[in-house]
Amino acid sequence: MRFFLLFSCFLTWLSAETTVLKGKKIFYETRGTGSTTLILIHGWACDHTFFEPQLATLSKTNRVIAIDLPGHGQSDLPAEFTVGEFAQAVEAVRTATKSLKPVLIGHSLGAVIAREHARQFPNQAKALIFLDGAIYQLPPGEADRERWAEGITGMAKRFGPANEKQTRERNISVFLSNLYTDETPRELRMTILKKVLTTNPETAQGAMLSMADLKLWREDKLELPVLALRAGRQQPPGEDIYLKTLFPRIQYKFLPGVSHFLMLDKPDAVNAEILSFLKAR
Repeated sequence: MRFFLLFSCFLTWLSAETTVLKGKKIFYETRGTGSTTLILIHGWACDHTFFEPQLATLSKTNRVIAIDLPGHGQSDLPAEFTVGEFAQAVEAVRTATKSLKPVLIGHSLGAVIAREHARQFPNQAKALIFLDGAIYQLPPGEADRERWAEGITGMAKRFGPANEKQTRERNISVFLSNLYTDETPRELRMTILKKVLTTNPETAQGAMLSMADLKLWREDKLELPVLALRAGRQQPPGEDIYLKTLFPRIQYKFLPGVSHFLMLDKPDAVNAEILSFLKAR
């Protein structure tokens, strides 16, 4: 009887870690308790485990939920790969967990998704945090913007199922190598590469293609509080000024010498910045 009760509780715990969007399973992990809920949104071809240092630390004082986006990790492939669909997955998890006014924390593509969630579901999030977020200023001309989108499309196809396995893996390895700094430990690089290579080729291509939708890059304003942590060899010129036009209540900080995967590269520094931002809310 005792074993049965424990097994039943285990099954209940498992069922609490999934929800459904359009008939497709969305996986998420929850840790901690607190008055503030944080929803962690990973980047391209990653999964919720890329936030392990944040789950471990931030959950000491907050309720923290890390999701696997559709097609990633333990979540089912979506009907279509769009940023809008990913934002709906975040909303499905928010609703399933009864999270009121969560703070959305997005890494890379996850920042684009957090922004789109705030557009589609206004007044649901309390604040946004971008970890080296892929929020770009596109060229002003329509033709130049279309060429930019074509570049994203071409890159995405290099990661897709039409490529031989060896070629696809080499393309991904080269792509990731541009996201590190000279100080990025080799062990971290290999861990990231190994995880990304496990991502379904259809997902790797589709998730990258989702960013080529030019409607995502309209320059509307969001009045939510925003923390943007930018990492890399050097700060993109004028980025802090540009982001201020999109997010008037933004706090922007550049972390020099830190790789694109800053939450794994410098977890203590990143966690401290997040906690400081949350304390001011």
